[in-house]
Amino acid sequence: MDAIFNFYLYLIETVISFFYYDYTLIVNNILKPLAFAFSVIFAFFTIWSIVKLREIVKSMKTPMAKEPIFVSKALPENIEGWNKIVEKSQSMDENQRKFAIIEADTLIDKILGLAGYDGENLGSKLKQVERGDIESLDDLWEAHKVRNRIAHEATYKLSQEYTKAAISRYEKVLKELEYV
Repeated sequence: MDAIFNFYLYLIETVISFFYYDYTLIVNNILKPLAFAFSVIFAFFTIWSIVKLREIVKSMKTPMAKEPIFVSKALPENIEGWNKIVEKSQSMDENQRKFAIIEADTLIDKILGLAGYDGENLGSKLKQVERGDIESLDDLWEAHKVRNRIAHEATYKLSQEYTKAAISRYEKVLKELEYV
């Protein structure tokens, strides 16, 4: 019984002596330098992460430079589709001419979408196009204005002259983009 008592007494003394031991040498010579080194490393990576995060946010705010628009060389089906639009534009029926202009506008809208311009409609895509991307950008705007009048003014009368002018402007752009 004395052996068990002495064992428990030894354990209690060991635990108590653990709390009264002078750990200043261990703390000052090992733990403090380790903590300082880890703090410096952590501070470095924190600052580096903040710098990289700012670069990422800045690149997200800066619009990407658009590549000049390029559509693959004129394909027979492109030319055939365009010729159908031109044919409608030469009709004596005003509604057919209006429809031809709307189709031409839709065609340009699709081409700009494929070229990477985002927007709900051609007008919003045209606002993103830079002058160097399409030389005949002003012509395209003028043709698009005719389309807008057709779409928004129910009583708009489209003459054959205006139709011919708008279609030739669309064609000029399509040729520049090497679509037809």
